[in-house]
Amino acid sequence: MDDIKTRDSKTRDSKTRDSKTRDPKTRDPRGEVQDDDAAIALMDHPDSTEEIPTLDIAPYLEGRPGGREAVAARLREITMTVGFFYLRNHGIPQDLIDGAFEQNRRIHGLPDSEKRKMPWTNRDGSNVGYQGYHEDGDYKPQSNVNIVAHTKPNYYAKFNIIHESPGQPAKNLWPETLPGFQDRLLAYYRAIEKLAMSFLPLWCVSLKLPVDYFDRSFENPHLLLSLLHYPPQKEIGNRQYGIAPHTDNAMMTFLAQADIPGLAVQMPSGHWRAVDIVPGTLLINTGNSLVRWTNEDYLSTKHRVINTKGVDRYSIPVFFGPNNETVVEVLPTCQSPTKPPLYEPISYGDLRGWYYGRDAK
Repeated sequence: MDDIKTRDSKTRDSKTRDSKTRDPKTRDPRGEVQDDDAAIALMDHPDSTEEIPTLDIAPYLEGRPGGREAVAARLREITMTVGFFYLRNHGIPQDLIDGAFEQNRRIHGLPDSEKRKMPWTNRDGSNVGYQGYHEDGDYKPQSNVNIVAHTKPNYYAKFNIIHESPGQPAKNLWPETLPGFQDRLLAYYRAIEKLAMSFLPLWCVSLKLPVDYFDRSFENPHLLLSLLHYPPQKEIGNRQYGIAPHTDNAMMTFLAQADIPGLAVQMPSGHWRAVDIVPGTLLINTGNSLVRWTNEDYLSTKHRVINTKGVDRYSIPVFFGPNNETVVEVLPTCQSPTKPPLYEPISYGDLRGWYYGRDAK
């Protein structure tokens, strides 16, 4: 059995949270931004052997008697204690995952002239297209993302696509010289969307809410897929990362990893653990939106990437959140007279604007 009972959900960052104001207008779900060399060394050199738990979702997806309640209870336990987990028996065929990684390698292998035909473009608050490595001095730190001060630009490149509603103008940009790219990537995207939507009743049951409580909030969800490429880093330290230590901002993230490690996450002890790659699973973590919804009952766990393996690293995160118009406010089952809301209501679109330090992602 996965060892998650060592976690005291109120202890990690307790000093940080106790020291911060409880005014919901100013509270930051990330805690304090670190500028301490000893704390940063823990992030750079993970030494934890604590287990990252596994959630087997099959009893729910297969409709077994009591499956939904059992999986929701396990989901609640994990999200209150670790905030990261391997998802087993998720139902997405391996060939779809492999096909998405093939497209990842193809698009990052294009000549720069082709990549420039898909410029980084804001569409209704989300960026789509291709963003190269921040090596030209134009990088500006995103004000409410990182948890470490004065980091160097993230050392990665990415290609984003977002949710498009039927009958609405197209938002995504696609390569002109990669036959089959769009169809294969969208096949994986739709499979993740179906899986993500299937989690909504689980979250509701875990929070003692009606099973359809979140349905209207996800009629036009924020679902952003990134094809990420991390070149090898020659050194560890000097606040250089593939992706700097941060928390995610959506409800949850679905991460497919290839065969090269590099991700590390903060564990219950406060130490960081290098994340193993477990075949047949997706890696899931929860984000700041759930922290706000649950009044800090659920976690948004800190994580970072450093690729020191000497070869290219590829990964595919998909970020899942509600409609931009959805008001994220503390849920009725997560507050009481003795536990008042820690956060003021805010629309998801405005929350994303806060996170990225500009109008939106």
